[in-house]
Amino acid sequence: MQSRCTFALWLFLFCLISPLAVTQVYKVTDLGPLAPTAINNWGQVAGNLDGHAFIWTQWGSLDLGILAGGTFSSAAAINDFGIVAGTADGPGTVISTDPSLPNQECSDLTQPFVWTARNGMQGLGGVTPPFSDEIYPYWCEQFRFDGTGINARGQVVGFVGEYSSYQWGFLWTRANGITVFGGSWIPTVVNAISNTGQIVGQNSQDNTYPLTLWIGHATSWKNGVATDLGTLGGEADMGYPFGYSSSANGINDLGQVVGWSTTTPIPASPPGPAWYGQSPVHALLWAATGGMRDLGTLPGDTYSSASKINFFGQVIGTSGNTAAVDPVAYNEFFDNRYEVIGRPFAWTQRSGMQDLNTLISAKSGWVLNSATGINFWGQIVGSGTLNGKPHGFLLTPKF
Repeated sequence: MQSRCTFALWLFLFCLISPLAVTQVYKVTDLGPLAPTAINNWGQVAGNLDGHAFIWTQWGSLDLGILAGGTFSSAAAINDFGIVAGTADGPGTVISTDPSLPNQECSDLTQPFVWTARNGMQGLGGVTPPFSDEIYPYWCEQFRFDGTGINARGQVVGFVGEYSSYQWGFLWTRANGITVFGGSWIPTVVNAISNTGQIVGQNSQDNTYPLTLWIGHATSWKNGVATDLGTLGGEADMGYPFGYSSSANGINDLGQVVGWSTTTPIPASPPGPAWYGQSPVHALLWAATGGMRDLGTLPGDTYSSASKINFFGQVIGTSGNTAAVDPVAYNEFFDNRYEVIGRPFAWTQRSGMQDLNTLISAKSGWVLNSATGINFWGQIVGSGTLNGKPHGFLLTPKF
C-alpha cells in the first residue's frame, strides 16, 4: 500500500513539475497593479506597488510598509517561511571595518531589509568596504546597499552601489551582520543565494582594470571561494581586447545557474573602458557537469536573458530585440544589471524556449511582458498588460 501511495505521489509531482513537456496551457491569475518580483513554494508572491513592498496570497495583499523615517521599500525575494528581503531607505548605521574610524549613524541610508510577520520591516544597515578611509565623510550619502536575495536560512545577499570605480557584493547573516566580498572594481553584483548557501552574480575582472571596467563574468561563491563560470565565448574568450562578459541571475538548490552572456567579443574602446552593452547577449544555463549552455532566443529576436531556475531545471527569462541597463542604482551608467525587453519565455530541456504568451488563452486579454519568479511547482509570476492596463500575473499549470 505504501509503495502504491508513493508511486501515486511521484506521478502527481511529475505532472506538476513538467508543465512544458508538451504544449501547456496556464491558468492566469490577475494580481492587479502589483509588480511581482518573486514567488515561494507556497504560492506567496513578493512584489511592489506605489513605492511599497507587498506580499500577495490567494487570500489578499499585504502592504509591508516602509522603515520609520523612510520614503520607499522594494521587495526582491521571499523564502518559504514568508520572509521578504529587499531594499528600503531610512535611518541606519554604517559599521566601520577600520578601527581608526567610528561608525556613522545615517539619517537616510539606502539599505537591505528583512520583513517578518512577527517583527515587521527591519533595516540591516551597512558596512564599509575596503579603502573606506578614503571616502569616510561620504558613507551615508554615497553608499547604497541593495538587497537582492534571501534563502530558507534567512541569509540575505545583495551588492553595494558603486562609489567611483569600486563595487562589492555582500552577505548578511543574523550572527555576523553584513560582510562584503568579491572583486573591487565595477561590476561586482550579487543576484541570488540558494538554500545551500551558494551565491551567484557577476564579478569584476581585476587583472586588466581599467580596460575591463564594466566587463564581468558570471560567478559563484561558496564557502567564501569564488568560481568563474565563464562565458559563451569559450576558448575564444581570451580577455581584453577580445573579452566576453556574462552574469549569473538565478540558482537552484542543485547548483544549476542561469543568466546571460555576450555572444561576440566586446569591442575595445581605448582610452576609455569597454562595456558589454555593445554586444548582443543570450540566455545561459550553467551546470557543474555540463558547463555553460547557450539557450538561444525566441524566433526573430537578438537578445535574451534568463532570470530564474527552479529545482527541476525550468528556466524563465525574457527574449527580445531591445536591451538596457536596469537603473537600480543612483547612477544608471555605472549600474550593470542587464535587462532584455521583449517577450517572457520558459525553457525546458525537452521543449526548449517557448513564448509564455503562446501558453495562455488567446482570448484572455493578457499580453505578458516579463517573467520574474518561478517556484517548485512551475508557477510563474511576472508583469504584463490586461486589456491594455499594467497588471501583475500568476501562471499556474492547468491539467
